[in-house]
Amino acid sequence: MRRRLFLFLLLLFSLTINVFSQQKGQITGVIKDAETGETLIGVSIYVEKLHVGTTTDERGRYALDLPLGEQVLRVSYIGYSTLNKTVSVGSKPQTVNMKLKPESEQLSEVEVTSERKDRNVSAMAMSVQTLDMITIKKIPALMGEVDVIKSITLLPGVQSASEGSSGFSVRGGATDHNLILLDGAPIYNASHFLGFFSVFNNDVVKDATLYKGDIPANFGGRLSSVLDVTVKDEMPKRFGMQGGVGLVTSRLMLEAPLNDHKTSVMAAGRTTYAGLVLPFLGDDLKNSSIYFYDLNAKVTHAIDGKNRIFASVYHGHDEFNMQKMIGLGYGNSSATLRWSHIFSDRLTSNLALIGSRYRYSIDIDYSPYDFSIKAGTDAASLSYDMAMHWSDENVTKMGLTTGYQSYLQGEMDDRGGALSQYLQIDQSEAVARKGLEHALYITHDYTPTPRLSFRAGLRLSCFQNIGQEDLYVFDNVYYTVTDTLHYGAGEVFNTSINPEPRVAAMYRIDEQSSVKASYSRTAQYAQVASAATGGLPFDVWFPTSPNVKPQKCDQFAVGYFRNFNDDAIETSVELYYKDMKNVIDFKDNAITYGYLLIDGELRVGKGRSYGAEFLVRKNVGKFTGWISYTYSRSFRTIEGISQGKEYRSPYDRPHNLVLVANYDVSPRISLAANWIYNTGQPVTFPYGQYTINGVTYAVYNGKRNESRYPDYHRLDLSFTCKLGDLKKERRWEHELNVSVYNAYARHNTWAVTFEQGKDGNIETKNMYLFSAVPSISYNFKF
Repeated sequence: MRRRLFLFLLLLFSLTINVFSQQKGQITGVIKDAETGETLIGVSIYVEKLHVGTTTDERGRYALDLPLGEQVLRVSYIGYSTLNKTVSVGSKPQTVNMKLKPESEQLSEVEVTSERKDRNVSAMAMSVQTLDMITIKKIPALMGEVDVIKSITLLPGVQSASEGSSGFSVRGGATDHNLILLDGAPIYNASHFLGFFSVFNNDVVKDATLYKGDIPANFGGRLSSVLDVTVKDEMPKRFGMQGGVGLVTSRLMLEAPLNDHKTSVMAAGRTTYAGLVLPFLGDDLKNSSIYFYDLNAKVTHAIDGKNRIFASVYHGHDEFNMQKMIGLGYGNSSATLRWSHIFSDRLTSNLALIGSRYRYSIDIDYSPYDFSIKAGTDAASLSYDMAMHWSDENVTKMGLTTGYQSYLQGEMDDRGGALSQYLQIDQSEAVARKGLEHALYITHDYTPTPRLSFRAGLRLSCFQNIGQEDLYVFDNVYYTVTDTLHYGAGEVFNTSINPEPRVAAMYRIDEQSSVKASYSRTAQYAQVASAATGGLPFDVWFPTSPNVKPQKCDQFAVGYFRNFNDDAIETSVELYYKDMKNVIDFKDNAITYGYLLIDGELRVGKGRSYGAEFLVRKNVGKFTGWISYTYSRSFRTIEGISQGKEYRSPYDRPHNLVLVANYDVSPRISLAANWIYNTGQPVTFPYGQYTINGVTYAVYNGKRNESRYPDYHRLDLSFTCKLGDLKKERRWEHELNVSVYNAYARHNTWAVTFEQGKDGNIETKNMYLFSAVPSISYNFKF
């Protein structure tokens, strides 16, 4: 193992060696939106006569090494006019900053330029999707608001976990296998309003990048994907505001420059008044109440040309009460403080201090149960990252991070005593566990020829449990407690170290097509304990320990990318295979809340998933959109579950078909629609039940996930009309949006309940959340 690791590191660092065949000069700069001043990520800068180019990074920066003399840069980005810039390259480095103008409505009827129209073919990254708000806003605006989570679930390989949930499954992975970041801070539950909205307010989002595979080495801690959402951080030219008023929500965002345009301040809020939409909910949710709010704020300050400071905060909360029987409250809070420093045109760095909190509570008053449970997690981390642009052909990134996590597994107040009897546990104090997580990483991009690119990276992660904790030791047969180990406050135990290599390659076959391949290993040190099949956020996080090994995943992917009609139509096929180790599942009738013995409720084994993703997308003209189809399978094999035989994971949904269509009828009016079909979710149904002392227990046949919910499908429609005189340049822009969610009122199953019929047989009842839900909203920008 050590020899293989040494050889891998030797290969990684050997890629940083570059032999220059001719004298070159360097140009660097930042590319921004000409109207808003925001930096643009993923902008293509290309020199056609040399067949070389690059793209801007997450801060809008770029660097190019070019032969001396006059060169023409072609700068393009989706939704913006293409810019051709002539520069004179000298022996000394020079800065060339540029601004792109958004496409006018009149021009967009003829042509919508892409972020380098062949980027899906020419860029090395695969299994990656970056969505800026221009792209997201073209997707149907449900209930008057576009949404990041709803947008990514329309992409191949991504499926919504269930109706009424912002949880999503990527390539057969569990919902807790996704790392969701807001300005670098982890978000542990991304849903608002039973999953109808996510925590991401579209007025403040700059862009969102989803990594389904080929995950960069600077990310870790989850097996399946990373959703990296960034908040607007650039200097506005003047005071501005934007927002919207609808039947369900209202939102407002304010921004302003201060201190002679060295400082910018942004604040935004969003809330709901759901009374008008409740009549359209399913019968099971009438006489219920739903409420949420969230707040965003960000301050950006430019100390000088090489130093900038960013401070970003978020807080959101939800309340849901169902027929005075169930009360649910949950919310996230996060804060990010980041210092960005430019050492030189080639070397940059970022130092970040990040904090995050998630809290969840449920209160049940339904005879014979009367109890409340609280759970949540806290996290704090410090990270430092550096990027070195040796040349156009060689770029190295490296960094380190260290963090602290605290997991409140449960704090139970069993007022009636029935829950303790059902769970067969004694009411106890709050159950909390703590840990430290560290990581070092390095990655290098090497482009030896315009047709061939490589990336190699290594992440070395480490997790440590710390006291105070009473650790229960279980035998491996009956999972009974054999010993109890006490660790004092601050005492470190159970250190786990895992190397996580990441490699990728791309070969450009011709101007219209390329093939790509990637491999990544990921490790996960925290997971969710939940047996819920519906959409409610029963999220109790708990860490790895001497009883629970870190989950690991090896993912292999290969893809073919081909464009047609001068890159107006993109097509791609990606195949993937995931091999997972130490995958967890819970035994039948497991106890997961407020329980010190939760490790004994687990069963550990292996998993695998594989699939194929097909995408056809049209980017040009009045009519745009895409069609995607995903075939995906996901299985687990765990001793003690389903008689030790391989069984479907809860996320095994073989067929997923998505159609997204956008049509600009005129500069004023646009129409949008999407249709989604998914194979039904796997589920385990009982075959019997019995009652003792008024408490009913289900009886299962020992086989897991043999049944399925009915197949899921729905149609969403949207109509948008821009108001006012479009021919004049205006500071006040406004529009009216009318949308219908689930237009043909499909009753998609959210959960299934079981009752004993008059003949003694068990009868099932499908619960659904939503019928057709119309909405109207007024959106404005000043």
